[in-house]
Amino acid sequence: MTQLTDFDTNKLLNEPQWFYKFKQQIKYENNQHASLVIVTDPNCGCTFQAKTHLKQLTDFSNQKGVQVINLEQSKSLQAVIPSTPAAVVLDKKGEFVYAGPLSEGLGCAQGSGFVETVITNLMAGFNNELLLNNTKGCYCTTSTQA
Repeated sequence: MTQLTDFDTNKLLNEPQWFYKFKQQIKYENNQHASLVIVTDPNCGCTFQAKTHLKQLTDFSNQKGVQVINLEQSKSLQAVIPSTPAAVVLDKKGEFVYAGPLSEGLGCAQGSGFVETVITNLMAGFNNELLLNNTKGCYCTTSTQA
């Protein structure tokens, strides 16, 4: 078994109204702060591998004034999050900024800088509107196969 897994095999994040459904599922309430939503599965070995990166990302986000919301994968979140660990960034108006993995590659623990770059750009006034779901890395797939 390989550790390299597709993040979004079924292209769940490309579905129409995905972002709206995601916000409904997490009961998002706009608080006038940019937010980083991190979804992890405590039973996923990839979450364990990413522990250091998760702490660094949380510290980085807090330093930038971005609210961090940590969620554990649940049956209801499986409808909107294809794999974990995953991240979704929203701007202070609650608009889409980023959705995808924390990082990619074999270890997924080093941090390729996707989320950090998006947050840095957002704080500088740029919204990347980056949907990054065509990656391979250490992910635990959560979407149900039909």
